[in-house]
Amino acid sequence: MLEEVLTWIIGGGGAAALTFLVMEKVPAEWSSEARRYLSIGLAFVFAVAAFGLSVVFKYTPAPETWQAWVEACFAVGFVACGLSQVIHGRARLRSRS
Repeated sequence: MLEEVLTWIIGGGGAAALTFLVMEKVPAEWSSEARRYLSIGLAFVFAVAAFGLSVVFKYTPAPETWQAWVEACFAVGFVACGLSQVIHGRARLRSRS
């Protein structure tokens, strides 16, 4: 079950969903720009941390070189950041309707 959860966080929108839940707790006084950068950073951290755990638990093969590690972490984090913004935008548009 842990493998499925980590896979969901890494590439199935889980990092974005977790970010959305955390952002609900951020004070409304924060500027929209600060909240946006925080959400992007959180999504990146959640996804890369899940990827790292997936490698540690041998659910995912470890990248063989430092360059492969950087590329894998960037790819995982970049997708999570994009998904977090899509989910946020979708939720905001739905709440305005």
